[in-house]
Amino acid sequence: MKKTILLLSALFTLSACSLLPSPYKPAVEQGNVITTEQVDQLQTGMTESQVTYVLGAPMVLDTFNPDEWHYLFYSLYTKENSKLSEVKHLALTFDNGTLQSIENKE
Repeated sequence: MKKTILLLSALFTLSACSLLPSPYKPAVEQGNVITTEQVDQLQTGMTESQVTYVLGAPMVLDTFNPDEWHYLFYSLYTKENSKLSEVKHLALTFDNGTLQSIENKE
């Protein structure tokens, strides 16, 4: 009898947790906010300093391939009216300090 009462009280206690509202989840945004206008300003033949002036510092510099820059943007738990980046993953390839290719990897 005591086990039944203990089991029922545990069951009701655990089921009460589902009645609570969901916890607050703050918006998490990481990376570079890049607009399509900024990407349109890029041209092959630009120097690394010119690209940095237009886009800012890249999010990821590849250790094994320093001539490849990656601009990333990631968001989690954001609201609909939040200002987000129009470009999620932009990969730039340089050769001897000049921009050779621009790849938008959505």
